[in-house]
Amino acid sequence: MHSGAKLYLVAMAGLTLAACATTGQDERNTSASPFKSLAVWAGFATNAEEPADFVKANRTKGKLDYLPVGVTPPDPKIKAKKLTPEELKALEDDLEAARQKNATSGGVAP
Repeated sequence: MHSGAKLYLVAMAGLTLAACATTGQDERNTSASPFKSLAVWAGFATNAEEPADFVKANRTKGKLDYLPVGVTPPDPKIKAKKLTPEELKALEDDLEAARQKNATSGGVAP
């Protein structure tokens, strides 16, 4: 490969990567980066549309409290009810009946 062709390929790869990069500004703003504007014009990138009113109205306001990865969540405030052996057997029977019904309605023999 000629050095001119290599330089051309490197330049094109750089421009392509630059066009795909974001600047951290508002993604709906095409003037955030000249490369982004060029990519939008060429059809390689898009601008996010303004969300519908019902989406804006139902979004959570403020900061959400997510736990970082690797952190054990706190124990639930409500403890599960202890079932008697009879209640546990009745629950198991209900679940088995539902499983059999689902299996037969799906065409799979239980």
